[in-house]
Amino acid sequence: MLSKFLEKSTVSDGITHIAGPPNSGKTTILYHLCKGLKKRKKALILDCEINFSARRLREITLGKDIDFKNIILLRALDKANQIRILMKLHSFFKKEKPLFVGINGFTNHFRFSSLNANETKWNKSLSLQMAYLQMVSRKLSIPVVLTNQVSVFRENNLKIVRPFANSIITNYSDNNIMLEHVNKKLWKAKYENQEMFYTLSSQGIELMT
Repeated sequence: MLSKFLEKSTVSDGITHIAGPPNSGKTTILYHLCKGLKKRKKALILDCEINFSARRLREITLGKDIDFKNIILLRALDKANQIRILMKLHSFFKKEKPLFVGINGFTNHFRFSSLNANETKWNKSLSLQMAYLQMVSRKLSIPVVLTNQVSVFRENNLKIVRPFANSIITNYSDNNIMLEHVNKKLWKAKYENQEMFYTLSSQGIELMT
């Protein structure tokens, strides 16, 4: 699965959750998946981090016969805006199903530094959003790919890296991919018992063989 996803821009069925630290290539993976768009097929991208770049997309998809009008980009400016857009995604699919739905920075507007009543409220909201995405993915047979940041903390002198809203998102996701920093230039993608190493360049993700 990991090789097809990163090497061949093949989108897996169900919900794929990609978590990693800043600059690990999460948004770049969404650009790469757009390389897999077949003629007249669409992709719908919900950008919650407001950093999805048309220029970067063109760099990475250079040489591919892609009609950029088939990539629908929606921007979520805050929590309420994200919920309003996401919970109506099905309305975009009345005429034609997209090849996939990509959500860039799913938890970006829902991060908290301490446990409080609002966090409980927004966690419920994230659960509802994930349940909706699961319904869209399964009933309409539309793959969903969402990216997510991670938090880093220490527990019993051990460094723990965990995706935001980890239990909520992983419970609803069919595939969970973790991106990890190896050294100054090298990164690692992990899925179950599979690992792939890669670097990031102007061409996007370059797999190490």
